[in-house]
Amino acid sequence: MKKLMKLLFPTKPTPLEAAARELIEAEHAKLEAQSGAEYANALVQYNDKRITRLLKFINEATSEGQ
Repeated sequence: MKKLMKLLFPTKPTPLEAAARELIEAEHAKLEAQSGAEYANALVQYNDKRITRLLKFINEATSEGQ
């Protein structure tokens, strides 16, 4: 009967329980943000190398044509 009552009328979490739950959510959000930052940094590095490669190609192609 107690289980049924808890299901029907859940009690409000204590401040400590609420803080612990919020801490877990914050840690998960931080991990997601760090993953996003790593991905963004990899894209920046990729495009930096791509720009360098393309500039080199253009410079070599235009110097050969002269």
